Amino acid sequence: MANTVGYIGSYTKKDGKGIYRFVLNEEAKQLESVETGYEVQASTYVVKHGDYLYGIKKENDKAGVAAYRIDDEGRLELINDCLESAESGCHIWVTADGKYLMEAVYGAGEARLYSLQPKTGEVLQLIDTVVQEGKGPNEDRQDKAHTHYIQQTPDLKYAVAVDLGADEVITFKFSDNGLTRVGELKLPAGVGPRHLIFNDNGQYAYLFTELSNDVFVLKYNDGVFEMVEQHHAVPDDFAENTQGAAIRMSHDNKFVYASNRGHQSIAVFKVEDDGSKLSLVEITDCGGDWPRDFNITPSDKFLVCAHEVSGNVSLFERDVQTGKLTLLENDKQAAEGVCVQFL
Repeated sequence: MANTVGYIGSYTKKDGKGIYRFVLNEEAKQLESVETGYEVQASTYVVKHGDYLYGIKKENDKAGVAAYRIDDEGRLELINDCLESAESGCHIWVTADGKYLMEAVYGAGEARLYSLQPKTGEVLQLIDTVVQEGKGPNEDRQDKAHTHYIQQTPDLKYAVAVDLGADEVITFKFSDNGLTRVGELKLPAGVGPRHLIFNDNGQYAYLFTELSNDVFVLKYNDGVFEMVEQHHAVPDDFAENTQGAAIRMSHDNKFVYASNRGHQSIAVFKVEDDGSKLSLVEITDCGGDWPRDFNITPSDKFLVCAHEVSGNVSLFERDVQTGKLTLLENDKQAAEGVCVQFL
């Protein structure tokens, strides 16, 4: 298939539209189009599950999530929404069975759990909201808990949340009764953990920090995380403001990528041994200002990066052997883009 369809979630503070739809022609190695996919307020993260797309949504003083039906061309039709909260989230995840949606809420330091109807894609209800506690040494960013990421673990038994304010990776049990905290990994004070990605072997995760721009290798077993390695994602002599953003893994599990806002770059790491080690391959220019998120095509041949400040979309070709990136274009626009997903 020559054309790959994707979505970009965005802020709508200025010119952002909510959800963009783009088409990548892999044979021609170019983005054919980037257009408004569904105009909706503050859809800063979207995730696909089956024939449905789920996105964060804010409407006046209410916030929550919305469900969309995806047609054969990747166009969206609203199914319903569930807006029962005051503060908008920053990350969502749908469980493998399609029965639950998890949401991380940065501002309020919350983890939320919703129930879904897998057959229709409908959001049924908000089951539970859990407020995290704790803070870190960074007075501006760690004054309280700030939950930035949540997902189901590969063994399907737990939810794992990443809290930037408390410097913690938190494990929950989840069910129709809600979320129950069962453990946490305390990270070095002040690193500000943001996002993570699991190796397909389920034994290791790679955690990226926003405040220190570090990638941590974490060993995982039955709800318990432990630190193995730590790698810096920007040059050691870079002294200006920079903030870690997104972390992704190639589908062949051979490379990990992390984007740096401020340094305006993407760091590439090679996965060594059984996934327990990383080695730096390169740090390359991202082609825009403030690379908030990026993602790798299902073919593993291309990487698409969205820039929150400059609003442009960069297309890179990936060398599947070395992991290195080659910039192909960066002139298409998706204003305030902060999330990239593929159909």
